Amino acid sequence: MMTLSWRTYFVLFGMMVCSEAFLPENIKESFEHLNNHYVRKNPNPDKLYDGHSLFLDKMKDKGFEEGEQKILMIFILDVYNKIFNQMENETQDENLKHDLHEVKEEINKLRKGYFSDKHDNIKKYLTELLALKENDPRIQSKAIFELKTVYNKASILGTSSANNRRRRRHAKHSKRQRS
Repeated sequence: MMTLSWRTYFVLFGMMVCSEAFLPENIKESFEHLNNHYVRKNPNPDKLYDGHSLFLDKMKDKGFEEGEQKILMIFILDVYNKIFNQMENETQDENLKHDLHEVKEEINKLRKGYFSDKHDNIKKYLTELLALKENDPRIQSKAIFELKTVYNKASILGTSSANNRRRRRHAKHSKRQRS
């Protein structure tokens, strides 16, 4: 049990050090207050970390291209917003509410500054797709009707993606041979 706690501490400490480079000073203070309240002063620290990250494992490069990583990040930042909204609604402590609000505002600025509205539209569309009812006869008939066009478009995109990967591998290989 003690090993897990120390391991957790080092993992979290490493993530904090690595991630603080871009945090504005006021947000660092808010983050520190929130960390003190929700993590360090928790009476059951072993219950906080189960050995699996919430977002970091999903953010590791799993072969996703930059556009795909940006879409994933939009979803992650939205989940942070929902989590912090919930925490803000649950707490009676005005200082914590202020800190949570500050962090949420900074997340929203980051989102608006670095991620285009196009990504929001994609997120909205993906959410709508995931909400489709597969057992609805209207959905099923529309899916059959559109299948040929969607299949052809997917084939073109798949071929294009495969060609791009081949070109990148070839460019890397050529670069290594010249070195």
